[in-house]
Amino acid sequence: MSSGIPLSDLKNKLLSEFSNFETTLNGDANDLRRKAADQFDTLGFPTIKNEEWKYTNVSKYVDESWEQRTSKIQQVLENLRGLTLPEIVEAHKLVFFDGVFNKELSEIKKDDPAIVVSSLSEASKTNKDLISKYLGTGLSSETNGLVALNTAFGTEGAFIYIPKNIKPKYPVHLVFMGGNTDQKYINHIRNLIIIEENASLELIETWTSSGKNEYFNNVVSELFVEESAILNHYRFQEENIETARQVNFTQVSQQKNSLINNFTITTGGKLVRNDLQYRLDDTNCESHMFGLYIGSGSQHIDNHTLVDHAMPQCFSNEFYKGIMAGQSAGVFNGKIIVRKDAQKTNAYQSNKNILLSDEAKINTKPQLEIFANDVKCSHGATTGQLDEEAMFYLRSRGIGAAEAKVMLTTAFATDVLENIKSETIKDYARTLVESKLNSLGNN
Repeated sequence: MSSGIPLSDLKNKLLSEFSNFETTLNGDANDLRRKAADQFDTLGFPTIKNEEWKYTNVSKYVDESWEQRTSKIQQVLENLRGLTLPEIVEAHKLVFFDGVFNKELSEIKKDDPAIVVSSLSEASKTNKDLISKYLGTGLSSETNGLVALNTAFGTEGAFIYIPKNIKPKYPVHLVFMGGNTDQKYINHIRNLIIIEENASLELIETWTSSGKNEYFNNVVSELFVEESAILNHYRFQEENIETARQVNFTQVSQQKNSLINNFTITTGGKLVRNDLQYRLDDTNCESHMFGLYIGSGSQHIDNHTLVDHAMPQCFSNEFYKGIMAGQSAGVFNGKIIVRKDAQKTNAYQSNKNILLSDEAKINTKPQLEIFANDVKCSHGATTGQLDEEAMFYLRSRGIGAAEAKVMLTTAFATDVLENIKSETIKDYARTLVESKLNSLGNN
């Protein structure tokens, strides 16, 4: 095994468990897992020597004392009385604690019979053909050690299947809660979402902390959006800013005439790394990516995006905003690739940031790689402080400094949230953002 890299002891410990882990799968181990374990052996954990991880040092947030948790060996969590689950809209609901599916607190509506909403472990028994067809095909673990680690060990997460021409009556709400265990654990969560031709899905993810213990969620999601399908995807990350760590890799494959609206709202987590990659595989795809991240204390929030225009006549629009306070750090790295054959591409990207303290920082890097000649593309990034004239105007009218700061930061964030079409979901997003901004008022 390779050595001499940060976290090498933890890497070797995890790899030494792989043989024993395979025996718990009751014959469900496969070449995909074994290949991924070999890739993790070669790659290890990402380091700041990797350009894509230059500003995010994973070794600061996990060490060799951490343990690995898999749903096959974890005991069912008990003593959940009094726990408050996020309620946004009436929906199919899947609930996970520390990466383990909780059937008792989940709810699948009976009047949406055409779709499949289940845990991945259950789907591996009841929907083997779909799992075999799609799982692992939407991404590559050859260059990302954490994706390889997830592919090797991940057994649990959400499985959603929307058949051709189906418009579900209800959204699907995935609730992930962490911090219930008394040991530092790495949870490998794997989600697989398939939306077939001319179907649609409204997907909501909430990530919260239900306990006070430290944990690391290593999450991989594969989303397949077929021809003329529509996906509205909302991810709310509101975990504990002292105990929660999350690296979330999402790969989206988009087919002809499909439409995706993605919203990533991050207010919590000690470490959050969102890797969101879109592959526009056919003509007339449309993708919208909206992000809002608000950091405080010593939070580290990293958003990496990639939009790969592989075919002509597609449209993508990316709009991210950040507000950083205290000693928090933000990263935005957005890349747009326009392939040689992707003529008539329209691709836009914007990243705007506000720093509320001298100690807060942001590293932003918009990128364009264009290999076609008939395109319309633009990108831009700005970083600054609150408008002093606006602050003076509000203060001169008797508004206190803390309240004025909240008013201006709320106005800054609003134009991201206004793109949410569902009023119910928009109200939830506003409440989440306003709560975070109010907590910054005196900082």
